[in-house]
Amino acid sequence: MPVYLAGYVWANATTRYGSGFTLSRLGVTGSYRITISAATSTKFFAPLATTVKLHTVARIALVQKDALTGNFLIDIEIRDLTTDALVDGDFSFIALERS
Repeated sequence: MPVYLAGYVWANATTRYGSGFTLSRLGVTGSYRITISAATSTKFFAPLATTVKLHTVARIALVQKDALTGNFLIDIEIRDLTTDALVDGDFSFIALERS
């Protein structure tokens, strides 16, 4: 059975629901990083994110496996649909293990 991680993230980069990952802000409004430890899985993950706030969209900006630590990194940006500016916002995500 493939491993998957899912979560609901507050705009301030804290977890409302979910476990097995860590969250951080990238220092820019609307930019978040999800880190999945190499201990969770050694395979790659296919992520999907969706926003909760109206007139915003979640964009997967980076999907990368760190060669030194083996951790899997997912960067997510939340953007306003009318101005295309980065904005803080709640979002949910799922990352499914793939071969």
